[in-house]
Amino acid sequence: MKKIAYILSLIIISSVMMSCDPEPIADEPKTQACCGESGEIPPPPPPPPPTKSGD
Repeated sequence: MKKIAYILSLIIISSVMMSCDPEPIADEPKTQACCGESGEIPPPPPPPPPTKSGD
């Protein structure tokens, strides 16, 4: 009886995993907005100058 329950659970789990359709996700290539035309990532902007708080 345990073997039948084990086999049925494996069949149900595998059918759920196979029912997902990964095609639409793979068909949409996403480009990164940070990269330039040559594919290089530009350096980050310099930090702002420190402010002087004179007491």
